[in-house]
Amino acid sequence: MKKMSWTRKAALFAFLALLLLPLQILSAQSAQNQVGHMVLPNGLEVFVAENHSVPLVTVCVAFRGGASAQTPETAGLFHLYEHMMFAGNAKFPTKESFNAALNSMGTTAWNGATGTEYINYYITVPSEKTEAAVEFWAQAVRNPLFDPAVLENEKNVVLNEIKGYHADPARIAANALESRMFKDYPWRKNIDGPEYNIQSATVQVLKQMQSRYYVPENMALMVGGDCTMEEVKALAEQYFGDWKGQGAPSFGVPPHGKIPAGINLVSVEDQFYRGIGNIQFRWRGPDVLAQTQDTYTSDVLLFLLSSPIGRFKDSIMKKVEGLYDAEYIDFTYPTARDGGNYIFSTYMLIQKPAAEGAVLDRVMNLKNAVLDEFKEIARDPAGYFGSNELQKAKTKLIDQNIFAMESAETFVTDTLTFWWSTATADYFFGYEKNCSKVSWDDIRALVQHYITGSEVAPAPEIATMLRIRTSTFGSDSRMAAKMQEYGFEKVNADNAFWWQR
Repeated sequence: MKKMSWTRKAALFAFLALLLLPLQILSAQSAQNQVGHMVLPNGLEVFVAENHSVPLVTVCVAFRGGASAQTPETAGLFHLYEHMMFAGNAKFPTKESFNAALNSMGTTAWNGATGTEYINYYITVPSEKTEAAVEFWAQAVRNPLFDPAVLENEKNVVLNEIKGYHADPARIAANALESRMFKDYPWRKNIDGPEYNIQSATVQVLKQMQSRYYVPENMALMVGGDCTMEEVKALAEQYFGDWKGQGAPSFGVPPHGKIPAGINLVSVEDQFYRGIGNIQFRWRGPDVLAQTQDTYTSDVLLFLLSSPIGRFKDSIMKKVEGLYDAEYIDFTYPTARDGGNYIFSTYMLIQKPAAEGAVLDRVMNLKNAVLDEFKEIARDPAGYFGSNELQKAKTKLIDQNIFAMESAETFVTDTLTFWWSTATADYFFGYEKNCSKVSWDDIRALVQHYITGSEVAPAPEIATMLRIRTSTFGSDSRMAAKMQEYGFEKVNADNAFWWQR
């Protein structure tokens, strides 16, 4: 099953792609591509994205949760619960009958995903099977069977998966950084959790999770493709309307705090790119429900910074020797309800440290260059980018979202699930209008508040990560002394994860 926890580099591009999608809903006002929305009396939300180009329908059920809902004791169990959802329910009690039901509907695609802030499950079927698909997920959601013998088998499956995750260098590096950045509640950033949580999981614990998170007030039914709002509304009322609510759960309480001072990490990896280092700088960013307007400003800022021939990337390439390519300079903001952060990432050539300079000196010089650019942006954003660029950035947001609903399946399982779970329906539908309000003053205030500081506010802390190949690390004779000078910590599989510390 697909589990939404990617390597860090892939995650940056994936989150940026998500940021580029939702404006289609309000920008392309064709009858095919509008999204209908309603809320049942029990709190369950229903979304319908009509697209009659092909006779297929994707039925997706989404829940807020995942890592953001975890405690130290339940970390990793949302992933285990995902597996059990496919293991049987009251109508389809075994995996065999579950799979037979999928086949009988002519299912063309099906999957489940556990993310940092959501869990979802979906199937794509011929449109004449829409009712069967809605009933299928109603049974799975409302009446799961937690057979103890099946649970023990699924534990082994999940354990094998997370052992692979915990040996993945990219995941090790990401967890090392985030477990220190969000030190008070690091389990809310790690989907996998410790292996011992999986090993000790019981049917009773899963039932408790069901009663708390798998409730109508915490669910959305999302249907996209060859269907109508009237049709789906009737099916939602039929199969979910009598489901009694239990009260919506809360997430991200208490919120993550500021990034602690002195987070400087080196991840030394045997299989990393030879002669190249990956460098990340991270700042604490806005949380979407607490600092809502700042998230719209952040998305516009991303477009202003994104051009490979724009001033931001061009200046950094000129100021810092040995960077790999402007195309690989990224600044992203993965919109988040719980623990938002800004991420600068790039690659640096490291071939002959004796001639090029100590590796960590170069890393710190890069950090200073990036900060200098942001200070220039904050001083006069219109002058830095060009007075016409703000409107162009907003237009690009719309232009690049125009094809968001081309695939109904991708739209409901990725875009719509992400925005509904991370933010709200109101945030989603008001996205274009609120991005259009962003001004140069908003850009200035955002950069000063979250990245550079100002005359009246100190500069926020920055977390730094260098990923480097073992042989490249060893080629710099000054590495140990520089690590001590700058306060860098070497991280690996033995000290990266929150439960090891």
